[in-house]
Amino acid sequence: MQSEYTNIRIPHKKPKGGELTDEQKQENRTLSQSRVLCKNAFAGIKRYAAVSVIYRNHIQDFDDHLMLTAAGLWNFYLQAA
Repeated sequence: MQSEYTNIRIPHKKPKGGELTDEQKQENRTLSQSRVLCKNAFAGIKRYAAVSVIYRNHIQDFDDHLMLTAAGLWNFYLQAA
């Protein structure tokens, strides 16, 4: 996948019978830290149940407004903490 897309980062895998170098471990750790931030943000937004379930309204662009509102509330919550 990394050869097809430039924005995908995959952690280094330990070779069979070998060990990762300190540099590879540090890269994996950095990648893991950024991944946790993204996962926590998605989980925070999904706490607003309206964005985690199927929305069956036919108002044009309402789902986008709903997601923007949930993201804004989540960002507000983070700044208040």
